[in-house]
Amino acid sequence: MASIGQLGQEITGSQNKIKTGYPHGGQRFDWIMVGLSALFLSGLWVDGWAHFHNKVDDSFFTPWHLIFYSAFGLLALFLGYNQVKNVNHGHGFSKALPQGYQLSLIGVAVFAISGAVDMVWHTLFGIEGGTEALMSPSHIGLGIGMTMVFSGPVIATWIRGKTHPDLRGWRALGPMILGMTLLLTVVWFFTSYANPTVTPYIAMGSRSSAVQDFGVTTILFSAAILSGFTLPMLRRWRLPFGTFTVIFTVSTALLTLLNDFYLLIPGAIVTGLLVDIVINRVQPWRKDAWRVLVVAYCAPFMYYAMYFLTMYFIDTLSWSIHVWTGAMFISGVIGASMALLTVISANEQISD
Repeated sequence: MASIGQLGQEITGSQNKIKTGYPHGGQRFDWIMVGLSALFLSGLWVDGWAHFHNKVDDSFFTPWHLIFYSAFGLLALFLGYNQVKNVNHGHGFSKALPQGYQLSLIGVAVFAISGAVDMVWHTLFGIEGGTEALMSPSHIGLGIGMTMVFSGPVIATWIRGKTHPDLRGWRALGPMILGMTLLLTVVWFFTSYANPTVTPYIAMGSRSSAVQDFGVTTILFSAAILSGFTLPMLRRWRLPFGTFTVIFTVSTALLTLLNDFYLLIPGAIVTGLLVDIVINRVQPWRKDAWRVLVVAYCAPFMYYAMYFLTMYFIDTLSWSIHVWTGAMFISGVIGASMALLTVISANEQISD
């Protein structure tokens, strides 16, 4: 029979086998997650395209849902495999994924539960159409789960930046930039009923007060969302050239797939390049807060200036010059105001 001392040593030895830290993920893990997240978002877009083009059937079991949930399954399988593997290698359950991906794993659970609820919801209340599909509680749950999943590469890069503050370039910051792009795009998708790219009220040929009021509101609302997702990157990182070109092009191109309004894509590419040039010259990663304010104003201002210019060239600019110029400038003010709030909260100097 083993002595009490030997028994204690065995227990102590087994406890020492439990790893207290997180497994190493690194940039390879980030890039894989970004790729799977992009595939996941593509599944949402296929299903969204079907809803926008009235091609959904009166059933939960549609080809569109099959593509959507299959893409989710691949991503969930990747995270689940790594979770189980690292638990078996001695990591605690809450620290079995690389640091930053715990919220992504919770997001998988939220999405799966919301998917089951969505099936019941469709059975009880039928298939939604138009804005109904975006406001359905089960669909909102799916959207929340997706944003949690997409946050992984963003959070992981932020945490890694604490020990490596000089991370630069697309290789190191690419997963974070693309993750932010996915987050922005999925939020714009679920608010597409109030997005001027999806519903261009300016092109409806109406100068009624109600149409113009709501049209301007969609522009300012979308500008606030855009600023909310880009400001943290501007303040924290030295972003590589092409960052805003990717953000504007990907998000705009995907939104135009919903309404077949592809003429907005060239303007988004040009605007992204112009904002990248401004960033390269102004250098908002330096400690002078005014640099952040300048870029924060220029990004939404230039995006919607090009939006109105495109509408002008395709002869769909139905609003008066007072309305569309005001909307353009106020969108920039919203971006700068949000930047100013972050500057004040950080107790930074506004001037040299």
